[in-house]
Amino acid sequence: MIPVRELMTTEVITFSVETPVEEAAACLAERHITGAPVVSEDGFVVGIVSETDLFGKRGTTVGDVMSTNVVSITEETGIEEAARLLVGHRIRRLPILREGRLTGLISRSDVLEFFATRVWTCTACGHAEHGLEAPDRCWSCSGQSFRLDWAHPRH
Repeated sequence: MIPVRELMTTEVITFSVETPVEEAAACLAERHITGAPVVSEDGFVVGIVSETDLFGKRGTTVGDVMSTNVVSITEETGIEEAARLLVGHRIRRLPILREGRLTGLISRSDVLEFFATRVWTCTACGHAEHGLEAPDRCWSCSGQSFRLDWAHPRH
């Protein structure tokens, strides 16, 4: 299992509940991101705001339009579980918490980049395949030991 702490973004753009909607929208647009966590003064995640919240709901502050039903994970959560949550909840980002406070973020783009740039290589025969977790067996030689490598362009 590869924990998300190994690929999470640690410099996360966040908003407070008092942030004006216009300011949040400009920030997301400028940085080409689709949403961000909303945190209290002491770093606890109290919501998440997306671009559709900003232009699809009525309100003057982020607190008025944010979603409060936040799906989050810890730094030790495996990337495969993070991917399942992203897909299963149809969300674009997962805040990563330590003792309830924001420590990072992982997005669908982060998971896709991991999948595209890493391969599991069989230590017995060298066969490589993409995946979020190591395969049970190598389809080439039936080996059961794998290492995580950077993908070559031909993979």
